[in-house]
Parts: sequence; C-alpha cells; structure tokens
Amino acid sequence: MAAQFQFMRFARLSIVMAATVLMAPSCASNIPSAATSPVAGWRFQIAMRSPSQQRYELFRVMPTGEIQYGGGMNAMNDYTPWETALTPEQAAEFVALVESLSWIKLVPKETGDNKTEPVFIIQYQQYGGSERNFAIRGSTPETDKVIAFMKNLTQTRYHSTLQKLPEATEKPASAPAAPTPTPPTPVSSTPRT
Repeated sequence: MAAQFQFMRFARLSIVMAATVLMAPSCASNIPSAATSPVAGWRFQIAMRSPSQQRYELFRVMPTGEIQYGGGMNAMNDYTPWETALTPEQAAEFVALVESLSWIKLVPKETGDNKTEPVFIIQYQQYGGSERNFAIRGSTPETDKVIAFMKNLTQTRYHSTLQKLPEATEKPASAPAAPTPTPPTPVSSTPRT
C-alpha cells in the first residue's frame, strides 16, 4: 500500500514537471524582444514614497506595453492592482522620455539625507541589459517629469467611475419654488383644569 502511494505521488510529480517543461518555451516566447516590444524592451518602475505624508505611489511599465499602478498600501507592498495597455503613441512617448533621462546613461549617486522626501526608487532594465536599481531623495526636474508623465497615463483608471456618474444639468428656469414651511402654532403655557 505504501509503495502504491509513493508511486502515485511520483506519477503526479512527473506529470507536473513534464507540463512545466512543455509550457516553458511558450512562456518565454511571450516576452518581446527590443525590436518587437511596443516600449523598445523597457521594464521600468518608479515608486514615490513620502512617509511623513503617508503618500505612496508605484508606476510600472512592462516590456509588453502595459502600464501598471498601485497607490497607498498597494504601493507600499509592491502591488499594482490596476493596469492597461499603452497606445502606440503613448508607448513612443514613453520610450522618448526614458531615453532622454540622464539616469539611463549614468546611475546617479544617492542624494539627500534619510529625512529628505519624497524618495524615488527607480528600477529599470532594457531587453538583454542589466537591471539597475537606485534611489533619489528629493524631487528633481527629471523625477518630476517622469511622475507627471506616469500620472497622466494612469488617469484613465478613473474613467469607468466617472462614466457612471450622472451628468450635471442646469436648474430649469421654470422650476417651481420650494414651499415655505409654516411656523408651528404656539402652545399655551396655562395649565388645563
């Protein structure tokens, strides 16, 4: 009985391993090369953290052309619950922006002290290249430009909610006036007999 149980365990494990080996090439083929990627093979992430203001945001662009966003606790936990595909125009703007950054050519030295906020944590890699990670303490023209661009791209996460809201209308000129409340009648303070 014990030998049969071990054989069944071995058989299940063998099937799982075989399926993994067979699926691995198809998973690898889903990762675009720099030439086929809408964003030239860039994987780019910037997290903005301001602990004193309890403000956290995380923006991530994937080589497949999706942008992902997480805010608050999600950003603190490196979780991006919202994502959407970039349009070809947005992808081209992203590539131009990233390639214009001085960080791509030379990783900056860490700046500021431990109390300087916000802190920008940047990670990026272009297809086939090495991954780079660094932090910038305090806003710079480049961090401001990247954050503004990313926020602009992720504003679409509000569209579905805004579409559900009723449209504002003006009050019609012929609307009836609200009735004026009648004052309560005074109650006599003399006791009844």
